[in-house]
Parts: sequence; C-alpha cells; structure tokens
Amino acid sequence: MSAERFLQNLRNILQPYMGELGESLSAALNRGIHVQLGDVRPVDPDELRADFPGEAVLTHATFVTGASHDAIYLIPVNNAATWADLMVMGDGLASFDPTQHLDAIKELLNQVSGSLGQYLAQTAGFPVQIRAAASSLENMQDQASDLESYFRADFVVRSQDLEEALLTLLLSPEAVQDLQKIQPQRKSAMDDRPPPAILDDDLEEPRSFHSNNGALSEMDLPPEVRSARFEDFGPPTGSGAGKNIDILMDLELPVIIELGRTSMFIRDILELGPGSIVELSKLSGEPVDLFVNDKKFAQGEVVVIDENFGIRITDLVKVEDRIRSLR
Repeated sequence: MSAERFLQNLRNILQPYMGELGESLSAALNRGIHVQLGDVRPVDPDELRADFPGEAVLTHATFVTGASHDAIYLIPVNNAATWADLMVMGDGLASFDPTQHLDAIKELLNQVSGSLGQYLAQTAGFPVQIRAAASSLENMQDQASDLESYFRADFVVRSQDLEEALLTLLLSPEAVQDLQKIQPQRKSAMDDRPPPAILDDDLEEPRSFHSNNGALSEMDLPPEVRSARFEDFGPPTGSGAGKNIDILMDLELPVIIELGRTSMFIRDILELGPGSIVELSKLSGEPVDLFVNDKKFAQGEVVVIDENFGIRITDLVKVEDRIRSLR
C-alpha cells in the first residue's frame, strides 16, 4: 500500500470520530466544544519541536484489546492548564501546576480514550479498548527524536469562550497497521428487495422508424410511456406488529434505582475513605428514580422486603415516553 493511501485510510478512520470527541470534551469541560481533524502525517521531529516548544503534557496510552502497542497524547502546557482547571470547577485561568493538573489531564484523556475505543469497536465490529496510563511534563526538544517513527493526527479544539487548543495523537507504526483492519462496515446488498418491475411488451422486437430522410432510431424519438406491471408478493405472513412485539418480551434490560446524585471536586474524591459521608442532592423522604436502560421510567418509595431493599412504584412516566426510552 502506498504511503498516501496508508495515511488516507487512517484519516478515514479518525474523521467520523470528531463529533464524539467533541461530546466527550464538552462533558468533561462543561463547555460546548467543536473538534476538527487536522493533518494526518508521519512525525517530523523538527515540526514537533516547533509546535511544542519547551515543555508539553505527554500522556501514554495503551491498546488493551483490538490493536497492539501504544499511543501518545500531546497537549501544550497552557491548554492543559486551562482544561485541568475547568475539570476541577475553576475558571480556566490557573497556571499549570503538575501536582494538581497532571492527574486531571490523565482522567480527561481516559475519558477520551474510552470514547475512542467505543467508536472503534462499533466501527470494527470487535472489542477495542484504550487506557491512558500516566501523564507527565516533558521537554519535547529532547523527546521529539524518539518519536520519529510514529504517525501524527492533530485535533483542533475550539470553544466560544476558550482560545483554540491543540490535542495531538501519536500512533506507533504497529498500532496504525492494526487500525487498517478497522474500516466502516459497508451495507450489504438487500437480499429481500422487491422484484423488478416488468414492463408490458418487454420481449418485443426493437421497433424501427422511417421518415422521408431515412431510418430513425428510437433515440431520435420522444420516449414512449407505458404502465408498469409488478409481480404479486403473495399473502402476508405472520400476525403483524403484535407478533413482532412478542419477540421483544424476553429481552433483558438493566434496571437501576437511583437514590440521588452529586458533583464533587477530584481532590475531594481522592480524599474519600472508610467512614466518609457523601451528601446527595435529594432530600430525605423524596421519591427515588427508577431507570430502565439508562432512561427515567418511574418514581417510587423505598421499602424493605424481608432483608432486601425494594421500591414501590408511585408514579410512572407517560406511556409514549416509556416506549421512546426503550429504544
């Protein structure tokens, strides 16, 4: 495979992921984020040094399943400081502090890796899992030469109230080679398409036409419009929609009872230990929520059945909303 085709395949794999990457960053940073795929090319050490002058936040990631070897994320220090500060509910103006911000960046890129793995798995049809291992502050003037064999994909990150940022993904040659087998699945031809229309007199001999100037072909005359005749599909089988619904009745869906939720700073989560108390958003006595397939289905009150907790349904979501939630 030529180098150009090789890089184009990699670009085709990454391009559809930009929407999901934007959603993942938006959720983590509490901002509307738009991501655009930049250049996809082999690493040029001199170019890498120019794009990341001095220190940058480098995060190693590993393909656990679906591909081999590793990947590396690079973020300029000023962008990393902004993102890490936003993750701990700051205003995004803090200076970079390795003791606080490296863990936040690792967690952010773990979320990015998770969404990337899910996208690749859905596209490929087999499990793909990526895990961010560790983040560190590195001098790219010294590190760039060691990355010359890698391939580079730039993600340009934009937000209305933030300066344009750069997230660079570096893939080892072995990882890129494995990714070549991950291609969007093509839709197979329909095996149950309707039979083609059969025109009346299809088997007639071609007509010839004559004029004062000689013979004319059919191409020289206006098209003749004839009615179409279709083959009979036969009587319908099955009992209609009711039978299709019955097929779904044996499917299992996850049911979750949620007592309440809360948001916490990463530093507070890291301080949790045995005996710690986490205050939830719900008041004592409020009904708890019942979720089916991660969609709210009903509300109820907590009861005890023998030695097990249970829930007594007190209010159901509308039927139309319940049906939509099962999709």
